[in-house]
Amino acid sequence: MLSLAPLRAAHAQVREGDAEVRRQALLEQWDGASPFRDGSSGVTFDKWLQVMGLGRATMRAAVTVPQPQQWTSIGPRGLYGDNGFYGSLPQLDAGRVPALAFHPTDRFTLYAGTSAGGVWKSTNEGASWVPLTDTECSLTTGAIAVDPVNPDIVYVGTGEPSEATAGCGVLRSTNGGGSWTAYGADVFTTNAATSWAVYSLVVDRASAGSTTATTVLAATLRGIMRSTNSGQSWSVVTQALTFSDLKQHPTDPNIMYAARVGVAGSAVPAGLWRSNDRGATWEVVTTFAGDSVRRIEIAVSPARPGSVWMIAGRADRQLAGLWRWDDATNSRVSLDAIGPRAADPSGRLNFGGQSEYNLMIAVDPADADIMYIGGVRAYKSTDGGTSFRETGERIHVDWHAIEVDPRDPQRVIAGNDGGMFLSRDRGNTWSSLNAGLTTSLHYPGLSLHPTDPTGVITGLQDNGTIITRNGMLQWNGVYGGDGAFTAINPESPNTYYVSSQSGNLRKVNATTGSNTRVWVDTLVERRRGFIAPFVLDASRPTRLYFGGARLFRTENEGTSWTPISPDLTRGTGVINAIALAPTDSTVIFVGTSDGNVRYTRDFGNTWLAPQTALPARTVTDFAVHPTDANKVVVTIGGSGGPHVYLSRDGGVTWNDITASLPDVTTQAVAWGPAGSLYVGNMYGVYVSTNEGQTYTRQSGMPTVRITDLVYNARTNRIVAATYGRGIWAYDFSTPGQVLRGDVNGDGQVNAADALLIQQALIGVQLPATVSLFPAADANCDGKMEVLDALLVLKFAVGENNGACVGTRR
Repeated sequence: MLSLAPLRAAHAQVREGDAEVRRQALLEQWDGASPFRDGSSGVTFDKWLQVMGLGRATMRAAVTVPQPQQWTSIGPRGLYGDNGFYGSLPQLDAGRVPALAFHPTDRFTLYAGTSAGGVWKSTNEGASWVPLTDTECSLTTGAIAVDPVNPDIVYVGTGEPSEATAGCGVLRSTNGGGSWTAYGADVFTTNAATSWAVYSLVVDRASAGSTTATTVLAATLRGIMRSTNSGQSWSVVTQALTFSDLKQHPTDPNIMYAARVGVAGSAVPAGLWRSNDRGATWEVVTTFAGDSVRRIEIAVSPARPGSVWMIAGRADRQLAGLWRWDDATNSRVSLDAIGPRAADPSGRLNFGGQSEYNLMIAVDPADADIMYIGGVRAYKSTDGGTSFRETGERIHVDWHAIEVDPRDPQRVIAGNDGGMFLSRDRGNTWSSLNAGLTTSLHYPGLSLHPTDPTGVITGLQDNGTIITRNGMLQWNGVYGGDGAFTAINPESPNTYYVSSQSGNLRKVNATTGSNTRVWVDTLVERRRGFIAPFVLDASRPTRLYFGGARLFRTENEGTSWTPISPDLTRGTGVINAIALAPTDSTVIFVGTSDGNVRYTRDFGNTWLAPQTALPARTVTDFAVHPTDANKVVVTIGGSGGPHVYLSRDGGVTWNDITASLPDVTTQAVAWGPAGSLYVGNMYGVYVSTNEGQTYTRQSGMPTVRITDLVYNARTNRIVAATYGRGIWAYDFSTPGQVLRGDVNGDGQVNAADALLIQQALIGVQLPATVSLFPAADANCDGKMEVLDALLVLKFAVGENNGACVGTRR
C-alpha cells in the first residue's frame, strides 16, 4: 500500500537558477510546447475556435458545460507539499498564481489568476473557489483587473510573460465571470510566434463603468496596448518594447506610469515611463544606465500621490535595487533596502536569483512607509524601504503578485508558486486560500497503483511529488523540488520511485520510511533533461531505465547503473521519452528532444533508426500496444506538421495518424480498452477507436494541456495529468453498489466508519482493508469531505438526514 504519510526528505537542490533552467529545459525538451514559449505550442485563437466547434460570431452561445460523468477531476484541491522550507506545510499549497484581484466593494469576493489553470473566483474570502474560464481560448493568466465602478466587468490578460507563455488577447466578462468574450486576438495574437502576453492591466477610473467607452491599458511583451471601448479593440501606443507593469496615479486619473524592461543591446534602456493623457502618449521620466537593469515592477499609493516605487532585477537575475520616483521634485531616490540583499541561498533571507520570473512590490494605501517586496522570499518594510524583514517565512517561495486592499490595508493577498495567500494583519501572518483550487501543474511521469484505482503518484512544478490513495481528495508530499517522473513496483507497491529536477532519482520504501538516492551521477552523464525520464520494467521490477543523452539500465533498483546505448540524440538534445513493450521487455523505444526515434529489439545490444523520416521536433511520448510489441504509437511536440505516428512493424516504418487532430503540441498517448487510442494535447484528450483514422475530443475536461496519460487495465481506469488543472480520471467500469457509509466493510454504518473518514481527511494511514471510496461518499456527490463524516455519524445515532448514507448505491 502506498504511504499517505508525508516523507519529509529535505531535498538538497540548489534553487538558484531553477526557474531559468526550467524554461530553457522545457524549450528544448518539449520543443517549447507548452505554454512556455511563444509560438512553439501552436496554440492560436482560431485553432481554439475550431477545436471548440465555434465561429467567431457565435462562440459564446456555442460553449457548453462539460459533463462531469465522463472525465472527473480527482484533485488535488489544495495539497500538502514541501516540508515548510520551500513550501507552506502545514498549510495547503496549489499551483502558481501570477495574478489576483480584490472586488472593489465586496470584501469577500476575490479573483485568482493561475498560470495555466484559468481564472478562479471566491465569494467567501477564499474558503472555496469556482473556475471561471475552463472553456476559454487560454487558461494562462498574466493579469486581472476589476472595473472599479461596475465590478461585474472583469478583464483578464492572457498569457504569462514571466514564462514566455502565449495567450489569446484579453477576456472580458460583464457578469462577474459568469461568461466571457475574447477580444484583441487580431492584435495580441497575430500568430502564435508573435503573441503579446499580458503583464499588467489598468482600468481607467475616470471612464470606468461602461461596456463601450472605458479606457483600458495593457503592458505586454511588445508594447503598451490601449483600448478606448472597454477592451473591444486595441492599438499599440508605444514602440514594440517590453513593459512589465502599469499603474494609474492614485488621485489624478490622467497620469499613468509604466515600467520598461531592460534588454541587452537595446537602444532604449530600462526605466520609468509616464503618460499625462490617460495612456494615449508616453514619455520617459527616468532610466537606468547600461543594460544591467532588466525587469521592473512598480507601485503607487494614495498615501503619497505622485511617487512611484520601483523594484528591479539585474542581468544576473539578482536584486538590482529599490527606488522611489517623485513627480514633485522630478527626481529618483535610491532606497537602502537593507535585509533582502543578504546572500543566504540556504536560509530564509535570500531574495533569490530569479528576478525575471518572480518579482513583486506593493505600498500600503494608508501609510507609505509600509512596503512589501518579493522574489524567492517576501519582505516587509515599515520605514519607507530603508530596511526589511522577511514576511511569510513559512509560506511557499517564488512570489509573483501582491495587492493591498484599498478599503482595508490590514488585508493583503499574494500569489506565488504555491498558490494564493491572505494576510489580515498587514503581512505579519498569512493564511492559505488554496482549499478547492485545483490548479496544480503536473509534469509527465505519473504512476498508478496496480490494484487500487484511486492510488496515484505524480510530480508537479515547484511543488514536489505528491501521492493519494483510497479515493481521497487529499494529496500529501513525498519529495520536494520540481517533481518529475515516478514509478511503482507492481509486485510490492510499498516500494516506489520519485524524482526531481535533473534526474535526482529516489527509491522510497513506505513500510520502513526509507528514502534513498539511486540516481545516475551527473559526473557519469552530464547531459540530461530538466524533467529527465525513467521507467520501471514491470516484468522485473528491480530493473529500471534512465535517459540522459544515453540510455542507462539498473538491475538492482538503482544501486548501480550501466549505459546500454551510445548517444541517441542528434548531438545536443536529451532523451525525453522511454517505453518498453509490455509483452517483450527486450524491445525498447527511445525519443529525444531534438527529434530522434531509436529502438532496440535485443535488450539494447543494437540500436536502430526508423526507415521513415519523422519530424525533427521533440519526441514526447510512446504507447506500445499491450499485446503486440510490433505496434507502437509516438507523439511529437511543437507545431507545423503531424503529431501522431503509428508503426505496425516494431519501429521500422511509421504512418501519420494525426488525421483531424489540431496542429498543437501533443505530449501524451496511451492505449485504452478494446484497442482504443487516447491522445493528449494542448486542448485536452482525444480518443480514436480505429487506430487513428478519426478522433473525437472527449468532453468533461477543460481546454487544458495534457502532459501524461496512463491506463491501468486491472482497474479499467485511465488517468490524465494536466499542466494547470490537476489530475483527471475516466472509469470505464460501472462500479457495483456499496453500502454508503460502511467504510470498514463490516456491513454496518456506525461511528467507527465516521472516525475512519475523519482520519483519512487529516492524512492518517488507514489499514489496507479499508476501501474508502465510494463507501465514504455518504451524500453521493462524488467526493469525500468532512460533511460525509458528519452524515455517517448522524445516521449512526438514528438521525435520518435524507442523504444516501445507509443505502446501497
